[in-house]
Amino acid sequence: MLLTCFKHDFKALSRTLVPALIGIAGAAVFGFLSALTFSLTEKSDAAQTGAALPGALNAAAVGSLIVDGMLLAAVMTVIVVLIFVRFYRSMVTDEAYLTFTLPVTAGQLIGAKFLASAVWFLIGSAALAIAGGLIYTGAILAGGGDFREAMVDLWQEVFELLAENPLTAFLLILCAVAAAVRWYFQITGAILFGASVVRKNKALAAVGMVFAVNFVVNLVTSFFPSLGLFALVFGFGGSYDFDMNIWLLVQTGISAILAAVFWWMSVRIAKKSVNIE
Repeated sequence: MLLTCFKHDFKALSRTLVPALIGIAGAAVFGFLSALTFSLTEKSDAAQTGAALPGALNAAAVGSLIVDGMLLAAVMTVIVVLIFVRFYRSMVTDEAYLTFTLPVTAGQLIGAKFLASAVWFLIGSAALAIAGGLIYTGAILAGGGDFREAMVDLWQEVFELLAENPLTAFLLILCAVAAAVRWYFQITGAILFGASVVRKNKALAAVGMVFAVNFVVNLVTSFFPSLGLFALVFGFGGSYDFDMNIWLLVQTGISAILAAVFWWMSVRIAKKSVNIE
C-alpha cells in the first residue's frame, strides 16, 4: 500500500512540477546562448578595443547570465514550494477527507509523501545540475584556450582536495542529506501543527508556524553547538583546534534527532486527523 500511495503522490506532484522542469530546460538553453554570446563578445571586444557595440553586447550577455541564474533559482524554489503546497492540500483541505479514508496508517501516508517529494526534489536538482552543465559547456566552447586551461586547473584542485580529505567529503554529503530530511519533516510537522491548533485561517497559521519552527531550529543547529564548543574551551582553560569532521558529525546527529522528532510529531498529528477545511 505504501507503493500505491507513493505512485499516487508522485503523479499528483507531476501535474505541477513537470511545467517547472520545462521552465528549467528553457532557462538552460537561454543560459547556454548567453554564455556563448558573452564569450564571443569578449573576443570581439579584445579585437576591437574601444568599439561601443561589442562592449554593449558584452554587458547584455552578462546581464542575461545574471537573469538566467535568478530564473533557475526561482524555478527550483517554486518546485520546493509546490511540494509543500501539495502536502498541505492533501492533508488539510477538502482533499484530506479522501486521504484519511485510505486503508493506510498515518506513518505510511507521511512516508509515501516524503518519498515522492524526495524523488521529485532529486529530479529537480538533477535538472538544475544539467542546466548548469549546459551553461558551463557554452562558456567552455567559446571561452578560448586560456579559459579552458583555467577550468582544468580548478577541477584538478577540487579533485585533489577531495582525494586528500575523503572522510570530510563523505561527512559533508551525509550532513547535507540529514539536514534535507530534517528540513522536510520540520516543515511538514509545522504545517500540520499550525493547521491543527486553529479553526480558521489554517493556511496562514501553517505558514506562520513554519517560520517560527525554522527560527527555533536554526538556534538549535547553529547557536547552541557553537556555545557548547565555546564553553568547552574556556571551561577547561585550554585551546581547541577546530575539527571539521567532528563539527559535521555533531550537525548530522542533531539533524537526525530533529528529523525523528518532527517525523513523530507529523505522524502523531496526522493520526488525529488535523482540522480539515
